Amino acid sequence: MNEAIDATIEQLDVFGNVWEQKPFWSIERGRIGNTRSIAVELIVNGKAVATKNITADGSIQDISFETMIDKSSWVALRILPSSHTNPVFVLVEDKPIRASKQSAAWCLQGVDQCWSQKSAKFSAAEKEEAAKVYQAARQAYQKIIDESVE
Repeated sequence: MNEAIDATIEQLDVFGNVWEQKPFWSIERGRIGNTRSIAVELIVNGKAVATKNITADGSIQDISFETMIDKSSWVALRILPSSHTNPVFVLVEDKPIRASKQSAAWCLQGVDQCWSQKSAKFSAAEKEEAAKVYQAARQAYQKIIDESVE
C-alpha cells in the first residue's frame, strides 16, 4: 500500500466508525493528518490503483492519472472517506464489464432482499408482472456472475 492510503486508513482509525457519523461524506475526514492535503485515488473496478495528493484549499484543481486498462472496466475517483465520483465505463474490444463475481453476487442478493421486503406489497394485479421483472434481474446478475473471472 502507498503512504497516502496508509495515512487515510490511519485517519479512519482516529475517527472511529466514520461510516456512522454525520455528515456521512465530509471533506474534513479526507485530510491527511493535520495537513490541508487529501489523497485522490483512481479506482478501477472497485480497487484503488493509484493515488495523488492535492491541497484542499477550495480551488478547482486539475488532476490526471495514467493506468493500463486491459479489460472492460468501470473507473472513478475517490477521496476516502469523503467523496466518490460516478463511474466512467471503459469498454475494451466491445466486451462487457465483468469486474467482479463478488460485486455481482452482492447485487443479486440485493434483488432477493428487495423482493423479500416488497413482494407482499404489490397488488394482485401487479404481482405476477413484478415477479417476472425481479426474475429477469436475477438472471441478468447470474449471467454476470457466470461470465466474470474474478
